[in-house]
Amino acid sequence: MTTFYEDERTCAVCGHTSTHTVLMSSSAFGAPDLDTRPPPLLRFTLPMQVQCCPSCGYCARDVAQASATARAVVARPDYRAQLRDERFTYLANMFLCQSMILEAEGNHADAGWAALRAAWHCDDEGEEHDVAAALCRRRAAALFAEARRRGHPFAESPEAEAAVLADVLRRSGRFAEAQAAAERGLARRPSGEVERVLRFQRHLCRQRDTGLYTVDDALEWAVGERPEEGNDHPEGSAPSSSPK
Repeated sequence: MTTFYEDERTCAVCGHTSTHTVLMSSSAFGAPDLDTRPPPLLRFTLPMQVQCCPSCGYCARDVAQASATARAVVARPDYRAQLRDERFTYLANMFLCQSMILEAEGNHADAGWAALRAAWHCDDEGEEHDVAAALCRRRAAALFAEARRRGHPFAESPEAEAAVLADVLRRSGRFAEAQAAAERGLARRPSGEVERVLRFQRHLCRQRDTGLYTVDDALEWAVGERPEEGNDHPEGSAPSSSPK
């Protein structure tokens, strides 16, 4: 069950008051996608995860709060252009604008997640938005990589970060980089679900597959998986003689 309410918020950038839908709670039934996108019903709350001031175009989780950096970014021509970019859905542009602000504030991890949410909405709008979704994922990948470079985590563990990054890169068609990310994760010798997801990502990269898959898909594949020319296990580890 999803619960929400309508609330008036006064924009912290321009002072305009507008009404926004605020998410209170939701539920998830099923397996998440490999990039952690939740299943329904939580999946359908995407429009409630970002607000946009109809007056100045400020995009944020809560338009009633804004930093000095956010105020400066909203006034930039590239921000205004992004908000109107016809290559993307309107909601995707909202997330991309939010991502620009978070990046300027030095929060590359959350900026990456905002860009990935933009990709999710492009996915929802059909195949004609596949190119736009790939562009959003490429931005997300760059931001996640910068977060890693700065030592700022964007997932619960380095192995989980590798799994997310591998999916984001693979789905945007960057197979070599995606496989390298999966290999880095496997080199850390993860166990359980993350290890299976990373091996599945590596398999998909070898197949040059940009499709959408869930964690359940990865676990099901791992049950019947067989080594590919002896290379489908982390270096130094022995293949198991029983299903995983």
